[in-house]
Formats: sequence, C-alpha cells, structure tokens
Amino acid sequence: MSVLIHQVYRLVAVGDLEPHPDNPHRGDVDVIAESIAKNGFYGTVMVQQSRMRIIAGEHRWRGAKAQGLEQVPALVIDVDDDTATRIMLADNRTAEFGAYDDQVLADLLRGLDDLDGTGWSDDDLNDLLSDVDSGIAIILDAPAGPRPAAADASDDGQEQRLRPRIDLDDEDEDDEEDLDNGTGRDDAPPPRPKAGLTADLLITLTAAEHDEVNALLGRIRARDGDASTAQIVLAALRAYAA
Repeated sequence: MSVLIHQVYRLVAVGDLEPHPDNPHRGDVDVIAESIAKNGFYGTVMVQQSRMRIIAGEHRWRGAKAQGLEQVPALVIDVDDDTATRIMLADNRTAEFGAYDDQVLADLLRGLDDLDGTGWSDDDLNDLLSDVDSGIAIILDAPAGPRPAAADASDDGQEQRLRPRIDLDDEDEDDEEDLDNGTGRDDAPPPRPKAGLTADLLITLTAAEHDEVNALLGRIRARDGDASTAQIVLAALRAYAA
C-alpha cells in the first residue's frame, strides 16, 4: 500500500456530507462554532469518497452547519470501509497522546487581549495558572520574635540595637519603649515594628505589573481562601529564596 493516500481537495456542500455512524468521539460543537465565528473556518474535513462520509472533522462540519456555512473544504480520499474506520479511530486517538507545556500555554493565553475563539475560558486560564503557581504554598506566619541586631566588629562582638524610633498615636506614647539611637549602618537589620504594631512595605510597580499583581492575588485567594497580602508575599519570597 502506498504511504501517501490519493486525496483530492475541493469545496463540498455541507448537505452532501454525512457523519460516520460509528464515530465514538463526542466533541463540543458550541466551542468549535465559536472558533469559526471568531477565526473563520480553516483546514478541511476528511471524507470517504464512496459514501461522502466524514472520517475526520465531523464536529468541525457540525460547527460549520451551526454557523450557516453552505460549503466546507474537504479532502476526499478513496478508501474502503475498513480503512475509513481505522483512519477515524486513529485521528481521534492520536490527538489524545499530546501534552501541553503549561507555562508556555499560560504565557500564550495571557498575551491575548481576550480568549474568544481559542476554546479556552478565563476559568480555564485561572485553573492553569493555579497549577503552574502551585509551588508557592501559603504558610500561616507565627508572630515575629525578637530580631538580633547585626554585630559591629569595632565593639568586640557586642551587639547594638539599631532600630529607628516608630511614631505612635498619643494614646500609645505611654507604652512606647525607648529605642537605642542608631547610626544607619548598611549592615543594620531592616526596620521592625514594635510588637503589636504593623509597618507598610511600599514597592513601585508599572501599570502592567500592578494589574498582574492584582490578578495573581485574586487567583491565589480564589484557590486558597482569604489569605492576606502579607502571607502571599511571604510565601512567594520563601519559594523564590528556596
């Protein structure tokens, strides 16, 4: 048998074709029709010449009918019924052996203005991103303990506390502990809020980065519950530093 099957390309009236009665595959015609509406009909339907029966592309043919197309491009091949059945099964089955690079796929989908006509939805993308980002786990943080100050080589190993003073509201001033004066050395630990207080961490983002950060925070919270921004940032930094 020749490796190349004789095939003829031609436009065929949609009504002249019939689906294979034994096709076990069930596709999503609505999704295919949406793709045709957005992108147009591309490719072909494979047809057995003797019966004008669809061997491959039945659901694309159904999508074309749903969109009101009168003709579809077809590859008409001259094969017997047994070969037609084998081709139909092989066409369905071989597609199942492929796999996606999830990161590449996610980047492609995020790069589009919208997902219309791709067969992918925003929920699909969110699920995909959750799988891609699943290496970052949210860990509930314990209250911070005392932080040791950096040692100064000039004081014979004696540690100095170099935390700057934190301004408090008037009602908290009586409870404020005196802080040692610091010189702002580069090796001093970062400023740390007094126990029971909080401090703001300000970072500069571009507009695009700001939008992406908000979207990522939303997806993480949808997956892991109402985690705070601080918990999510700490989890990301731990994963990045590991």
